[in-house]
Amino acid sequence: MKEFIINNLKKKEVQLILALIFVAVAPLLLQRSESVASGDEDMRLVVMTPHNATIRAEFGEAFSKYWQDKTSKKVFVDWRTPGGTSEIRMVLEGDFKRSEERGEEGIRVDVMFGGGDYLFKKLAAKERLVKLDVFETRKEWFGDNGIQKRFSGERCYGDNQRWIGVCMSEFGICYNTDGIKRIGVKTPTSWDDLADPKYFGKLALADPTKSGSAARAFEMLIQQKIAIEIAVSNRQPGETAQDLRNRCIREGWKKGMQLIQKISANARYFTDSATKIPHDVAQGDAVAGMCIDFYGRTYNEKLKKGDGTSRLVWISPKGGTSTGVDPVAVFRGALQPEVAQGFVEFLLTKEAQLLWNKKPGTKNGPKYSALRRLPIRPDVYTSENLKDFTDADQNPYERTDGLIYDESITGDLFEAMREEIRVMCIDTHDELTNAWQALIENLDANGRMKPDALKRFNDVALFSYKKTEELRSLLDNRRKGSNVERQKRTLFAADRFNDLAAIFRRQYSDALKRAEKDLENE
Repeated sequence: MKEFIINNLKKKEVQLILALIFVAVAPLLLQRSESVASGDEDMRLVVMTPHNATIRAEFGEAFSKYWQDKTSKKVFVDWRTPGGTSEIRMVLEGDFKRSEERGEEGIRVDVMFGGGDYLFKKLAAKERLVKLDVFETRKEWFGDNGIQKRFSGERCYGDNQRWIGVCMSEFGICYNTDGIKRIGVKTPTSWDDLADPKYFGKLALADPTKSGSAARAFEMLIQQKIAIEIAVSNRQPGETAQDLRNRCIREGWKKGMQLIQKISANARYFTDSATKIPHDVAQGDAVAGMCIDFYGRTYNEKLKKGDGTSRLVWISPKGGTSTGVDPVAVFRGALQPEVAQGFVEFLLTKEAQLLWNKKPGTKNGPKYSALRRLPIRPDVYTSENLKDFTDADQNPYERTDGLIYDESITGDLFEAMREEIRVMCIDTHDELTNAWQALIENLDANGRMKPDALKRFNDVALFSYKKTEELRSLLDNRRKGSNVERQKRTLFAADRFNDLAAIFRRQYSDALKRAEKDLENE
């Protein structure tokens, strides 16, 4: 055990060193452009994004035409794609730090496009974004009949108007229709369905510390469990309304973490790239997985047969997801501030909004392939436009069964939650799956998992709601003080999580022994 812990610590130190090296070479990544300008452009707009090549091609060409028609000037959109949201966050953090040390205002990037609102909230809090002109120049696009400040509990734009959502997203389940039949389960309709032992070794999941969309999906699951507790619980004698709410939050958080634990035990892997999930499900390498809507819908579109059916289906779990946004923002110190603000305005025009969901070849539709994302502007969901939508039945403004997200409950705990899932389910995945398999294979006389072993397996007291608040403070402290102090606190946090992982390993090992021992004693 001692040797294992030492090796594990060395592994974490290596990971930390590699992360520091990555940040150090970030400027080189930022200077790489994926395409070459033709040479006759009047200006270059540098846009950082995690969006796929199809989205970049559609919006890059459309904006170039829009800007030339508006100003008679040619603009080249220079896309910078260092990776997913987590990689982008690391690159930005390192580059802004170096820029500030040099006394420079910006990082030679004009726009941030896509990546989920969590990233944009963090950037805005650090004053790395500027106020968007569109709130003043296009006031008619906002309000009760336009883009609202909040929808389904989610922010549609920042309080300081430094970022705004341009399309909408939900989180759900993608599954392989043939795979579902093969393992003998019903079509999944809820997060709870993924905890069915029949999915053991057949689920595809993404590491929430590497994928922002994966982390949000897990957050949705927890939010739903809390919402259910609030809906069904009654006040106990002497309990105030606030006491009741706090109890529901604690119990809902616990049930959410326990469900994540079971779902993770069914996972065959945790990938660093959330886009791998629908790919593997489509190929039959996994039966189902958790992913954001447009990942699943994109593969559904690719695999459609002549009769309109597809072997990969994406569903939104009933009451299990709110409708969030994917934003855009202009960086502080942008080299082309006027063009950058114009890019934001363009993304909110009706023409650009229709690109997100119209069928290829239709009026104002994409040239190459359907993007399968939902526009944020309510006024584009007209009967005439919906005829050409690829997801005409998915109007978010007509849904009545969605989750109402409560940012006050989990918003500040988002990063801590990601780390907890990593410790509880990823770093300890071998022990987790071994224990789960023992529970599945050693049922009691009634065909159920052994209660004592299952209770031990599903113990998440280490990551209770209160403990998670404490871990949030531990993580926040990593960013305080001098460089030396921050490094020390980062290593201290890593050591703490290593200790917690060791406890979970022992817990899973104990659950396995209890399951097998119970069988022997019968």
